[in-house]
Amino acid sequence: MKKALDAFTPTASGFTAVITTDSLDRDNEVVMPDGMNAVDYEKNPLLLWNHDQGQPIGKCIGLTRKSNAIIGEFEFAKRPEGFQGEFFPEFVAALVGQGIVKGTSIQYIPEPNGARRANDADTKRYGAQLKTVYSRWKLLEVSVAPLQANPDALVTAIKKGFVTARAAELYLGYKPTRTQIVVTLPSVGSSTKLAKTIDFKSVVQAEFARATGKVSL
Repeated sequence: MKKALDAFTPTASGFTAVITTDSLDRDNEVVMPDGMNAVDYEKNPLLLWNHDQGQPIGKCIGLTRKSNAIIGEFEFAKRPEGFQGEFFPEFVAALVGQGIVKGTSIQYIPEPNGARRANDADTKRYGAQLKTVYSRWKLLEVSVAPLQANPDALVTAIKKGFVTARAAELYLGYKPTRTQIVVTLPSVGSSTKLAKTIDFKSVVQAEFARATGKVSL
């Protein structure tokens, strides 16, 4: 089972995030923060990419329990000395830092007698759609969730050099589309006379604006 939230803040080396609250989630369940058992998780507090055990990207360096939420602090893995090529944790760190990916997700299992069907008091508090309340549960892992990725922001990040096009295709299967621009010039032998030297930069900019639906001034 998992619960995704959007609220987090990038930091110099990673991010902080509210990993769960006492609110109704998208599965119509409530996971009570004060019922978390993180003893086993804290022995090896990995941060994963999209719940993939084969894609560790960092670690949790602290969990803070609040009355109605749990806040985690995370660091991304550093590139090993001498490592060549694309380094996936750096790619994810760039996505997080640019606000392209901005969600976390947890996996958990209920403790014995730690789950109950919603009763009248529960539905009065959280709404009639509530199905299950997890009052005691074991945290299994925390992931950065790519479901919230903004494709337009990813394009911008590639253009500005925050991430490489190769990494975007390798890790997300994203390949930027290319716009073909056709510039028509007088043919050789044409009777048309050129009054002045063609400013190719201006012509290309104007054609690009036309092709992308922008007004060229």
